[in-house]
Amino acid sequence: MSLLGAFGSTAAAATGAVPKAVVEAQSAKILAAETGEGLPHVTCPGDLQGRVGASIKCVLTPKGSKLRYPVVVTVNSVSKETAHFHVQVGQAIGAANRAKFCVDAAIIDKATSGPKRPSDLIPIFESNAKTLSDFQGTAPSAIVASAGTLVQAVRVAVTTGNAHAFTTPRVLKAERAVNVFCGLDTDGSPSGG
Repeated sequence: MSLLGAFGSTAAAATGAVPKAVVEAQSAKILAAETGEGLPHVTCPGDLQGRVGASIKCVLTPKGSKLRYPVVVTVNSVSKETAHFHVQVGQAIGAANRAKFCVDAAIIDKATSGPKRPSDLIPIFESNAKTLSDFQGTAPSAIVASAGTLVQAVRVAVTTGNAHAFTTPRVLKAERAVNVFCGLDTDGSPSGG
């Protein structure tokens, strides 16, 4: 499983709390659906309070992998007996590698610097899937949120055939943050080079 960004969905909520088993099962289903990969194993320490802003820290192990990822499940709204929540997966525990991350960032930045229209990005994303997965999987904690924003936008673009998210302020801000973090100019080359 590649490292994931943020995802939203719903889970049935018992009055006052979403049971641990429901949080684990729903989170796993959300993540499997978003990635198109096998159902991961999600382990949470207890129930999730059914109130807006409540969160729980869980651990995800992708199917067929020994890597472990931190997961934060946060309730963002509640209606009747349904809690709507957001699942955020962090980088693999112990996998941060700034040098590898920045090499991948430079490769992606250079590959995506030529297209004139957002739709031209989709085949580039498809042909760089492994680099994108490695990029997010090795993101140091200081930049993992921006990397997740970019990779999530890529996933949506490839799935929907629409890459217009890459013209939005949120995605452009994440791209700038990665370039600054890695010391890249807008053409993907190291600054000053």
